[in-house]
Amino acid sequence: MKRFISVLIVFSMLLSALALAACEDKEGAERESDTEGKVISAATDITPSETETEEAGDVPDIDVKNYGDTVYLTVQSDNRMDTIWAEESSADAMSQALYDRQMKVKDHIGVDIYAKDAGRPAEYAAPFMTAVKSKDGSVDVLLACSYVGITSIIQGGYIQDLNNIPELDLEADYWNVDYMDSIAIEGKRYLGYSDMNMAKTHVITFNKDIMEQYSDALDESVYDSVRNYHWTIDEMISLANLVYVDSTSDGKTVDDTFGLVGKQWIPFIIFGSSCNIKYVDMNEQGEYAVSVYNDVNKSKMATLIDKLSTLAASDSAWLWDNSNTTPETYLYDGRALMELRHTHNVIEYLNHDVNFGMLPYPMFDEAQKDVGYLSLNWDGYICMPSYIRNQTMAAETVELLSHYSDNVRLTYYEKLLGKQVADAPDDKQMLDIIWDSIVSDFGLTYMSIDVSLNNIFYMIPMLTLPHSTYELASFVQTNERTANKKISKFIKEVQSAAN
Repeated sequence: MKRFISVLIVFSMLLSALALAACEDKEGAERESDTEGKVISAATDITPSETETEEAGDVPDIDVKNYGDTVYLTVQSDNRMDTIWAEESSADAMSQALYDRQMKVKDHIGVDIYAKDAGRPAEYAAPFMTAVKSKDGSVDVLLACSYVGITSIIQGGYIQDLNNIPELDLEADYWNVDYMDSIAIEGKRYLGYSDMNMAKTHVITFNKDIMEQYSDALDESVYDSVRNYHWTIDEMISLANLVYVDSTSDGKTVDDTFGLVGKQWIPFIIFGSSCNIKYVDMNEQGEYAVSVYNDVNKSKMATLIDKLSTLAASDSAWLWDNSNTTPETYLYDGRALMELRHTHNVIEYLNHDVNFGMLPYPMFDEAQKDVGYLSLNWDGYICMPSYIRNQTMAAETVELLSHYSDNVRLTYYEKLLGKQVADAPDDKQMLDIIWDSIVSDFGLTYMSIDVSLNNIFYMIPMLTLPHSTYELASFVQTNERTANKKISKFIKEVQSAAN
């Protein structure tokens, strides 16, 4: 009981701050088989081709017309407005790509697009629900957070099942239907994800110059390790353990050089997903239930917790917790081989003279190659309000924005890399793999159902922090029963609102 109260206290203090900190596409890596199993083939022609810049694939079956109207997007701010909308033509390549996309939509259906920032995760849901309830016409499309506020807007009936909007062609290649189905509720797709979304996840960055110093100790390059499906949690830890330099000969301090650095909180949640552990999944009775410690995942989760705890305590890693004090140990200082980084924050490297690369989070083991790499999505969802003043116009706009997104994505790659993709074929391929492998699950998307499910959400960082007193089995047992009850209650309330 003391432990459970302790969990509640911790999360009541931190949940708001974490929500503010927290909120891929289907282009896909080309794959081929060889005698040893599935292998990702190396990138070949990574120069933008005419078909790539003109959006290859399904073309929306939308007649050319002139609505002479405006579609209003409400964008929860963690979606990053600078990856969604541009107010005007600009010399900035990313802004210009967004503006060009908007002009293509306008040329096709005569619609202007205006986007407004709806605020941080804790701020956006209430004004959105008020606007829908009042039917004031101020929002036609919502780009929501990846989990904050989602339960409220679905339970209240403020967004609709995308299956019921005939103008949306959800089978088109610019929609990620598998991802949408993984977070559907009783087959209802309330949350959409398309090429219009710019994937927001965490990646493992590495200092190429430091990596080169240890190349003789590697059987293959880290890029080849990913391509050959050798990039596992053990491989990452082995690589991190190659590097530790006690620069002051006084033991492990922030001034030393490390194999892995990063924040031991949100980024650690991703290891669960990358190792193909679903936090909530269908059980044998066909009901959603906590699954991190079921028969399928029990051994895997215990092993993962043990490996990450050992890594965090080792000299080769410098990992900081969720406190406000962040050590000045970064990959661009030349004192870290690898770093756990948020995708959008990779851009910060461009302010420093550092030669860096990017990798996906590792698989649990090589047997996972049949599933592949998995990247937990922190980007938001496309939601269609239950009241839209002109639903056909709004839906056609979403279709066209999704279709005309190839050049936006390519330009975003170049913004992250700070160079043309032609100059970084390996990193471009890694980004393709990451974008193509985004996942979530019922528990990760709807974790705000209850504090017990929220605790499950944060269990990996909580159990691997230094001096953690939590024990895996008892931690799950403390939270699982209540979480399952609240999940069942949530589904019933969603069904009731839908009827």
